[in-house]
Amino acid sequence: MIPCDLQFKTMTIRDLPSILAIEETAFQSQWTGDMFRQELVLPFSRHLVARLPHQGIAGYIIFWILHDEVQLQRIAVKNDLRGHGIGVLLIREMMRICALGKVKDGSLEVRPSNEPALNLYKKFNFVMAGIRKGYYTDTREDALIMTFQIDGH
Repeated sequence: MIPCDLQFKTMTIRDLPSILAIEETAFQSQWTGDMFRQELVLPFSRHLVARLPHQGIAGYIIFWILHDEVQLQRIAVKNDLRGHGIGVLLIREMMRICALGKVKDGSLEVRPSNEPALNLYKKFNFVMAGIRKGYYTDTREDALIMTFQIDGH
């Protein structure tokens, strides 16, 4: 059930309490408020929230556009709204923005244990390109490096 009334907006400082609440349930190692505030001022960072009327922020995505490449930094959906296609719509919106900017391909790092994220990325034909050994400082877990093509390129 993909919500048809989902709206994408640029993340602002006022969104941080909701973002941090989602962050807390979505990740083993959470970003801090300062980390999010830094993203809001980086010129190459794109940071979007997905809002549902009467429910507030349903999820968010942060990605960096560097020349003709995109690096997906963070994506999360509110715990009680997972499994409804919001993550799919967030990635589609990232892809749309990237295609408008002539971005051709992208990459990300993900924990091998993060099955929901891996399943989401497979829907978009993201492929494993390598491993970063001991990447995650909290558990020393490796990171899978995944790459992807932007539709239309």
